Amino acid sequence: MAQAELTHRTNNFDFIRVIAATSVLISHHFALSGMPEPLVLKFQTLGGYGVFIFFAISGFLVAQSWQRDPNVIRFAHRRLLRIWPGMLCVLLLCALVLGPAVTTLSLKEYFSNGLTWTYFKTLLFQVQPFLPGVFPDSPVANIPNGVLWTIPIEVHCYGYLAILGVVGVLRWRWLLLAMTAALAGYYYVYHNAEGVFLAGGGRMPEVEFATFFFSGVLLHYFREVWSNWTRIAISFGIILLASLLLIRNDHQLIAAFLLTPFFFVVLGSASFPILNRFGRFGDMSYGIYIYAFPVQQTLIWLWGKSISFGASLALALAITGVLAWISWHVIEQPALRLKPRAPKPVPAAVPASA
Repeated sequence: MAQAELTHRTNNFDFIRVIAATSVLISHHFALSGMPEPLVLKFQTLGGYGVFIFFAISGFLVAQSWQRDPNVIRFAHRRLLRIWPGMLCVLLLCALVLGPAVTTLSLKEYFSNGLTWTYFKTLLFQVQPFLPGVFPDSPVANIPNGVLWTIPIEVHCYGYLAILGVVGVLRWRWLLLAMTAALAGYYYVYHNAEGVFLAGGGRMPEVEFATFFFSGVLLHYFREVWSNWTRIAISFGIILLASLLLIRNDHQLIAAFLLTPFFFVVLGSASFPILNRFGRFGDMSYGIYIYAFPVQQTLIWLWGKSISFGASLALALAITGVLAWISWHVIEQPALRLKPRAPKPVPAAVPASA
């Protein structure tokens, strides 16, 4: 099934991802200031909702990448080049610059503490979030960066997608639909107050995030169904979401939540004036996501309640935006230039005439 490739210049994805990353920043600023995070649809924090948007869009775009070049080695290489360089930089800054500056330990104690060095296990997607003596009075104590735990889940989703591609499931999109429906069913029952038999087993964030990731994958493989009806699909999504919100019982709210991938993938695939040019500044969403938390922890550590919530939030937005811009132009974009390219198809040989 041929698919037109989406580019930064022809869609709204860059804008939506920045908004999603910013929603995570705003939500965490409440938590780090000792206040409850704002909720979306009664049961999900604003930041959590932003991460779900990320996963849905990622599933859609990464599925496009796999279909364009279904080679496991090149696929893994591309994904690692997107994640590792930025993450390595933020880990180095947190462990070797921020940590020594704010820890309550002496430098000797800090650098001889095993936690300082196991912090880098995150590069192997084994998140160890603590640094010794760092922000001990914070509501999220000893954790300079509280968002990195989601990255291994994202990487696992990449792996699941590659496995499904290798074994041939992605060639049978109705089977993919059944699998995604099963994930959505789990999510629905888990968040349904009547489904306590599942809730009693504890949350399974990997299944929750995978629900949204593979919903994005599914939307890619059924793209021809809706791609020519983008405006109608967006209008339908808005009307349906609004009607579900008006009912406001748990069943309808969860159903509305499960519309998130459809709405944001369709909206992102559209091309609106101004929004579709947002990518000219660079893809700063990943930088915003990984730098916001340490910036916010540091600002609140420095000034606490001596400045207003709004002022510290504005500062966090500004500083994080600058760091994200630098990260994209100095670290992430140069790394992405190293991505392996799919081999060009070899033209069929023309038989020599007798």
